[in-house]
Amino acid sequence: MHLASCGGGGGGGGGNDPDNGSGGEVTTSGLLWHDFFGLDAVNGLQVSDLAGAKTVRVSGVETAVPTPDGQHFITYEYDLDDDFSTVSIYTRDGQRVDAATFDGYVRRVRPSPGQLGRMILTWSPTAGGVGSDQVELIAIDFNGRVTLASYPGVHAAADWLPDGRVLHLGADGRLRIGTPALPDTAVAQLSVSGRTPAGLWVDPAGQRIITRWNVLWEDGGIRSTDLWISAIDGSGLEQLTDTGLSSYGVWSPDGAFFAFDMDPANACTSTGCSGIPIGSCDLYVAPATSRRVGAAAASFTVTGADGRRKVLGCDLRGWTR
Repeated sequence: MHLASCGGGGGGGGGNDPDNGSGGEVTTSGLLWHDFFGLDAVNGLQVSDLAGAKTVRVSGVETAVPTPDGQHFITYEYDLDDDFSTVSIYTRDGQRVDAATFDGYVRRVRPSPGQLGRMILTWSPTAGGVGSDQVELIAIDFNGRVTLASYPGVHAAADWLPDGRVLHLGADGRLRIGTPALPDTAVAQLSVSGRTPAGLWVDPAGQRIITRWNVLWEDGGIRSTDLWISAIDGSGLEQLTDTGLSSYGVWSPDGAFFAFDMDPANACTSTGCSGIPIGSCDLYVAPATSRRVGAAAASFTVTGADGRRKVLGCDLRGWTR
């Protein structure tokens, strides 16, 4: 699928650097799992085929992610009144395989690429108030209802490697790798001057990582946020996006490309988003060789359920074959 580059603006994505992902077209393929309401004015998890087929809505639940092989998806729903979360596993055609409830707020799920039912939950005791600041990363075996490991999650992140091990990025920038029990084996110390870590995404081959780094206001709000890329051992750390507004990266199935967001709501104080005009969250794609890429990158164009071609916006939940 050829993706045309959008025009200018924002975050230093243009310039004369031939490796910044701007200009021309990129060619990629696969299935994009997203919850972009603006595509067909429907809520829920949708799948758009970059080969051009019409977008299909597979679930009415927006908070959902596909497994890396694209054969299942996982929903996570929070009941505000009773303060519990329901996590469910479905086949790609929408048949529920399993479900379980958890006390507190499951705010994110990261499925294992190697074993259905293994996942990393980002969990808080509650969705609001003091308890929402207490974040843990919990590796679980859903099938056996077993907690495999848990560790602090504030300013930290974790993701699966293809072989089933876990890579953990601590609040101190230290990378650790191991089994889900995660023995204290440090593999690297990452540092970006003036920034704190906040996200981690391992490429499908387990060779590279995208990490998110925030600049914080004095009150703890996010002043700006961008993505960096490095080898799995932390070597060769380089700035990947230069927008001040990018909070996540999604690898293409072959690892040749990455998608990223530009969302004005990402840069806020604790009392609201200030100093930045509030607009729509936009979605972009660029080769993984890009550096300091911004809004001059290409956008995804997909086919809606009505047969019309449209630019895809946020949020992208996964990219599978």
